[in-house]
Amino acid sequence: MKQFIPANLDIDKLLASNPPSFKYHRDNFVHILHLLTEIPARNKDLRREDGFVPIHAHTLQKQIRDYNLYLEYLVSTGVLDIDSQYIPGIKSREYRFTEQYQTVNKVEQIDKFTLTKNISKGFERNWCTEKQYPFLSRFFNDDLKIDHSGATDYLFQLYKKNCSAGVANSIRKYNYSMLSIEKLKNHEFFFHVDKTVNRLHTNLTGCKSQIRNFITYSGMDLVSIDLKNSQPWISTILLDPKFYENWGRPPYSSSFISNNSSSLFKYNNYTPFLFSSSSSSSHNNSPISLIMIVKNELSLDTIEKDDVKLYKSKVLDGTLYDYFSQEIFNRHGMKFKDRKAVKAVIFTVLFSDNRFIGQKEAYSKRLFREIFPNVYEIFKIIKRSNASDLPVLLQRMESSLILNHIAYRISKEQSGLPIFTIHDSVVFPVGYESYVTQVIKEESMRCLGSNPTLAVEPWSPSSLKLTA
Repeated sequence: MKQFIPANLDIDKLLASNPPSFKYHRDNFVHILHLLTEIPARNKDLRREDGFVPIHAHTLQKQIRDYNLYLEYLVSTGVLDIDSQYIPGIKSREYRFTEQYQTVNKVEQIDKFTLTKNISKGFERNWCTEKQYPFLSRFFNDDLKIDHSGATDYLFQLYKKNCSAGVANSIRKYNYSMLSIEKLKNHEFFFHVDKTVNRLHTNLTGCKSQIRNFITYSGMDLVSIDLKNSQPWISTILLDPKFYENWGRPPYSSSFISNNSSSLFKYNNYTPFLFSSSSSSSHNNSPISLIMIVKNELSLDTIEKDDVKLYKSKVLDGTLYDYFSQEIFNRHGMKFKDRKAVKAVIFTVLFSDNRFIGQKEAYSKRLFREIFPNVYEIFKIIKRSNASDLPVLLQRMESSLILNHIAYRISKEQSGLPIFTIHDSVVFPVGYESYVTQVIKEESMRCLGSNPTLAVEPWSPSSLKLTA
């Protein structure tokens, strides 16, 4: 079985010069080192700027019984750094390669039977998730292919350019993408829904966007339709008192922001759960309690406030970033570097803790409050107990819309049409753009009362540029 470890690390030489004080197998060391690339390669949300990677003890113990001894050895010999902060049920211990071993990876073979068997079990697709989304999982098969030669060549050229330009974490980004390419080539598929925001994670979601241009299905070129700025768009429904007054009526039922159930379509007997302690112990409020908090404090005339109407109109017509940037310039003479910097401001408002508003670094958040005071107050109420309540709520609604409404309807109306999802986008063969666009608009209007701005992006190597 192939594993990926730093190219300058000779594991056999290390073990010979520093014999471990416990009974060991060298393949166990290789696999643990491999995980520091595999875990963030599978889930982009776990890619930290400082390079630390969470190691889930319970999962690793299923593969390597004395895993802690191996990790302690790798730390003591200067191969790994450790962030030892540990919060049971919330935060795993995290590790990263020391500076010496932050290099391009090489392939290392492991053959220990029990280890490879346990790893293979871990690779097995999540059958519980597949049962919930059979209309999506069935297309992760041998017909899903990647042009390995084209993808690896492009990635290497991009890596060299990024290194020359001094792009941060170029080596780690290259290693993650190389591993993603290898898994697609070998049809080592994963299919998993996280329990916090109910996002579906697959080989496609973890893959670098440029590399997707080398992926086809049964020889057919693919195309994606993205819901641009989906979370600001979804946030507009939280500004409407009708959403809270009509809570519990379709489509505003608990299932719309619950785990994996559709309020409009019932395709299995799955019983949804909300923010219970079993699903996310880090959240104090369930969606229902959040709804009630806002309902009790939100004035019925809020929707008539000028800044609320302005925010909604700018989000819905796709001009929020341009308007915000120009307004800041008009009021304070400040210019943002680019559109990406303006987007970062909006996401800071949505995702950061309320208490952050007083910090020096929160000037952009204060600017948003100045322009959209009532919008800011509503978001503040939702995040009162936990800063993550708002982004989690938005992402749950996004997941439900994409998975349980849009993708599910397509699967019913076009049962043979290959379909994939990447969080806020739907992927399918070229030629069905008009149909999928229509479904997205109709389901968006039915669930949220408005239409998102859409972007159609064909997957083709010809559209690639060597950008980070």
